[in-house]
Amino acid sequence: MTGVASAGDLAGTDLGGGRVRLTWTYPGDPAALGVTFDVYAETDPLAPPRRLHASGGSALSAELAELPDGTVYLTVVARHGDRIALPARLLPVRVRRSAQRVALTPVIADATLPAGLGFPFGIDVSGGVGAATGDPLLRSKIMQLLLTAPGERVNRPDYGTRLRDLVFDPNNEVLAAATEFAVAQALTRFLGEEIQVDQVQVRASGPELAVDIVYLRKADLRTERLRVGVPVIGVGGA
Repeated sequence: MTGVASAGDLAGTDLGGGRVRLTWTYPGDPAALGVTFDVYAETDPLAPPRRLHASGGSALSAELAELPDGTVYLTVVARHGDRIALPARLLPVRVRRSAQRVALTPVIADATLPAGLGFPFGIDVSGGVGAATGDPLLRSKIMQLLLTAPGERVNRPDYGTRLRDLVFDPNNEVLAAATEFAVAQALTRFLGEEIQVDQVQVRASGPELAVDIVYLRKADLRTERLRVGVPVIGVGGA
């Protein structure tokens, strides 16, 4: 080892995007002693340090970039001229190429409105479950109610509407009026604590029913509008 001490107390933080911040300690002032450090990263814990990621500095930290996804084994080698110390003990760090999530829950722009699962259900770019808040969350609840058929949801057989069952019904004014009544009733019954239904208008428009819903958000008294198109291929007329 020729009298050069080894670095110790390695600690690593995954910064996301294939970047890791690595820190370590050294007995004495490296700059005053003329000691510099080489940082190596390997994917095989049994492999000797060959992949050099940082070198030549006397600082007790380094930020590594372009690391592969998965567990990376990091070590630091102290150097004084041509003399080198034994490598520091390997530090395994779990590296994620995608950006690291800043928070476990979505940032709520309006603290008076709750947050919940996004609709449709999905995974976001950071690997977490997609979430929604505010009016997007309310709209997703309305869409789920409209697109759920009665009897489809376990333990709530009365939840939903018949919108998806209208595909082969005759597209006429009678169907439009009946749909208005059914949608307004379902919204008031299942979402009445969050919204006040101001208007439901259903118009027969060619091969579809255009469902326009105007509602008041009770949390902040804001009026919003949502339009849903329901395909209907039945023959028009009474």
